[in-house]
Amino acid sequence: MPRRQRLAVYVVSTTLWASGLLWWILDEFFSRPEQFGRTPHPLESPLLLIHGILAIISAYVLGWISARHVLQWWSGSLRRWSGGAFTVLVVILSLSGFALFFVSSDEWQRRSRLTHEAVGTVIILFAVQHWFFGRRSHTPPEPRSRLAGSSHSHS
Repeated sequence: MPRRQRLAVYVVSTTLWASGLLWWILDEFFSRPEQFGRTPHPLESPLLLIHGILAIISAYVLGWISARHVLQWWSGSLRRWSGGAFTVLVVILSLSGFALFFVSSDEWQRRSRLTHEAVGTVIILFAVQHWFFGRRSHTPPEPRSRLAGSSHSHS
């Protein structure tokens, strides 16, 4: 992966994770109980906005990576499991984050929040494992194309 692309992935992913974790810490430990419920910490709202914007940007970055990085390295099967697991967790986070904003059922809100918090907390372990561990040759395999060079007859 080119250095600029790798840096974008690291910065967006890490900032997204840190903003979510910081929001969770403020929500869990620094909101104040009041007469009509809990009063959130003053930084919760701007952090949630930042987290949401970064989530949208991360969807773009994930598509950017999928278009080249995944297609280029998938056939070599190196880090396929860690990359696949990381992608599944990102999809779960995307769906649970979406549900937190658009599902009105209290029970589904609770489930979505627990899922989002649990997966969001541990996803960094999968990211670090995929990004920094395991050996990879510096020469990627040639990408396979179903359209280019197709000389197979479909009889």
